[in-house]
Amino acid sequence: MRYRADISGLRALAVVPVVLYHVDPRLVPGGYVGVDIFFVISGYLITSILASEMAAGRFSFLTFYDRRIRRIVPAYAVVMLATALVALATLPPLMLDTFGRSLQFASLFLANRHFLATAGYFAPGAEEQLLLHSWSLAVEEQFYLFWPVALLALFHPRLKRWRGPIIWALLIGSLYLASKNAYLRPNNAFYNFTSRAWELLLGAVLALGLLPRLRGRLLPEAAGLLGLALIGTALAFYTTKTVFPGLAALLPAGGALLLIWAGEEGRQTLAGRLLGLRPFTAIGLISYSLYLWHWPILGLYRFHAGHEPGLLAGTLLVVLAVALSALTWRFVEAPFRRHGQVTRVLEWKSVRAGVLTLAALAGLGFLMGETGGLPQRASAAYRAAEAGLKDIWPATRACLQGPGLAPAGTHCRFGAAGDEQPVIALWGDSFANHHAPALDAIARDGGFGLLQETKAGCAPQAPNPPGGSVEAQDCEIFRAETLSALAQDPQVKVVAIGGLWLPGPGFGSAMTGLKTAVLLLRQAGKSVVLIGPPPDFGGGGGARCILRRRFLGLDEGTCLLPAALAARNAAPVETALREIADAVPGTQLVLPRTAFCDAELCRPTVPDGGLAYIDAGHMNRPGSLHLVPLLKGALERAETSEKKS
Repeated sequence: MRYRADISGLRALAVVPVVLYHVDPRLVPGGYVGVDIFFVISGYLITSILASEMAAGRFSFLTFYDRRIRRIVPAYAVVMLATALVALATLPPLMLDTFGRSLQFASLFLANRHFLATAGYFAPGAEEQLLLHSWSLAVEEQFYLFWPVALLALFHPRLKRWRGPIIWALLIGSLYLASKNAYLRPNNAFYNFTSRAWELLLGAVLALGLLPRLRGRLLPEAAGLLGLALIGTALAFYTTKTVFPGLAALLPAGGALLLIWAGEEGRQTLAGRLLGLRPFTAIGLISYSLYLWHWPILGLYRFHAGHEPGLLAGTLLVVLAVALSALTWRFVEAPFRRHGQVTRVLEWKSVRAGVLTLAALAGLGFLMGETGGLPQRASAAYRAAEAGLKDIWPATRACLQGPGLAPAGTHCRFGAAGDEQPVIALWGDSFANHHAPALDAIARDGGFGLLQETKAGCAPQAPNPPGGSVEAQDCEIFRAETLSALAQDPQVKVVAIGGLWLPGPGFGSAMTGLKTAVLLLRQAGKSVVLIGPPPDFGGGGGARCILRRRFLGLDEGTCLLPAALAARNAAPVETALREIADAVPGTQLVLPRTAFCDAELCRPTVPDGGLAYIDAGHMNRPGSLHLVPLLKGALERAETSEKKS
């Protein structure tokens, strides 16, 4: 196939925004759409080659997969192995376990299925998923398992007239799935091959001549400029809040299609000449290796530094990724791109070597995962800390409603046995769920029942009219049903409310809704205990920081939080909760921050040195039990207040 400089430049337009977005989303808010551009390019190029060979009657599955392996596997294996070696040397067992399991699936090009299956409220952070970016390569390779077979069937003379309608039907069906799941099941829409296939097919329909030729000079010029405008719009104005992928993906994917379309038949458009400039084509040449290298480099930095890269660090990390990519292109990618006569024997050897290489990487990942991350590398102090990280409320997955957790409508009962005793109800999101161990201990000791009504991501307040996304509608339904049930249940005497209320847009209305809910509960004769948030140690702090430092034998002082900073961060929420407690008689306030902070520092640990958190903000079971005195005192004050009234 003839080399097209504009397509090489389009690769640069895809990979550079992805890299910059992953360094800092503020640099290119919609940079994640670069992957969609890659899909269209891939669909066009690969289908062009397939169609040419099938039309000439010289297509061979062996030759096709030999080319795919030589194109994909060498650089892929080098980056996977290099990342695995660094992970083995520097990652604590818990994180190496996570890495090893992802390496198994990435090596089999099933990473998208793995990350879909493990996605969830308590999934490891992106900085710990060093192979997260391999999901897109998995989507491509899954597509190319079925596409040559399907296309060969469609080249049969009897199906020739149906080729176009069938491919368009597949494309539209995939786009429909993507647009539907983007609202109903966002993770499915993002990771599933069936929701992404339409973007590869978009390139395919152009390669197969299922779109009309762009005649004259004006039409190709307009198509190229419009393509740049569509991609630029997505890069500049899409954000993490954009419902994506789905119909929104039509902008970057359609823009890529227009740019490729405009440059067909050797046409030199303004957009094509711009993309064909040397800086763009040079980056396009190393775009595959750059995509492979950039994410593990950024992830390892974030994990070990415990914070986002600043301007200098971000620049140096990108330079490192570009340098490694150039070396990988020169010494790994280029040598494996054979030219000239290739025998079937060489093709079989190439395929076998590729399969064995991937199998070896999968085996390495299996070893890391099945051994629990090779824990013998770690000290006893580290292993004790890791045990604390895993020591969560046992009923979390059974009682906290949410994706991958308990189903909607789940009601859990704990505390003292029996059906007649008074009940403490725990209402809120995951930041209420982590108080369940403490309240369960108090309830058992005092002869109370404990009713848990929690849903991930649904901070408690009076419901608004349902609207917005499916998740938002589910939250409003949960709030309405829970508030009504608690108010009407005669056994419920006290309602403990906890949640993550974030200062910013909508905070005022959330606090108004919370106050309304508290008033309704008080009017129903319930005592209310408002529980503020524990100290937030930030994305790289808290439990993960302690694990890193203990594994490497480093000082843990950097994992602590200045008490003044913690107080300042918590002030908006604590002040708002205190105002509600003061305004509604019979409402008690508990501030967990006071249990973890002294005059100088806040610690993500309990007094014996064990971890109190599972991440930067959620407490584990020991952390929750550390709050028993605070919560018990609030419940006793609530009981005294009710007796006086």
